[in-house]
Amino acid sequence: MSKSIELLVKLHNPKCVSVETLGRGGAALLYQDQIICAFAKAESEYMFGYHLLMCKYRQDPFSREFVNSYIESWCEDRGFPEHSAEAMKCVVDMVCDLPLPSQIKHIKALRKRYLRSQYAYLPTIEKVNKIAEENGLSINGAEARQLRVREINELRKSNTCPRCRGTGVVGRVQKRECPECRGKGQLRANIYHLMKSIDCTEAYFKRYLLALVVDFERHCYEDMSGAERVIKQRLNKEISD
Repeated sequence: MSKSIELLVKLHNPKCVSVETLGRGGAALLYQDQIICAFAKAESEYMFGYHLLMCKYRQDPFSREFVNSYIESWCEDRGFPEHSAEAMKCVVDMVCDLPLPSQIKHIKALRKRYLRSQYAYLPTIEKVNKIAEENGLSINGAEARQLRVREINELRKSNTCPRCRGTGVVGRVQKRECPECRGKGQLRANIYHLMKSIDCTEAYFKRYLLALVVDFERHCYEDMSGAERVIKQRLNKEISD
């Protein structure tokens, strides 16, 4: 996912864009109707991928409801085995950088330990302010404030490592790899987290679900990439016209 499209999705509600223009260095390049049309085209061509983008970057409940219904219909139509829908919903969580049920207890403990200070969110705020300035947004403007709120909420809900706040490193003077996430910045779920979350044995999972999970994960990323590509192409066309 390119940073420009990620920022666009985070800043704009496709159903009601409140920001009049989006530009770099204060130059007005895109108007709200152009942005809405780009999102609408992506939704019409890659509906599943579009709603995955909304789940990942806006935590949109309507989109998550659509994704869950899509999964249940897909499993029912194809007669997939028991646990299939649960496994695929966990795959969506993994794709959207959300913790699986089997990770919640551990991540909550880390958040309680590392995010309880009033200064815990300062690195995140500084990072967002830098992104805002790079994209021509005033750090005191409504868009930058919205972005800060969204990033802080992500830190509280996503699988972003609470200890390093997604940087992958810890230490103020002598930087070193974060021991909690091993330098990745996220506490990513693995197959064993998935198996524990859906309460199935390793033998059952490998025999009936592994191939399905791998194929569905690929399908998720392909559709998300397709939706992103449509948004990019439409906006590039609007800018060049």
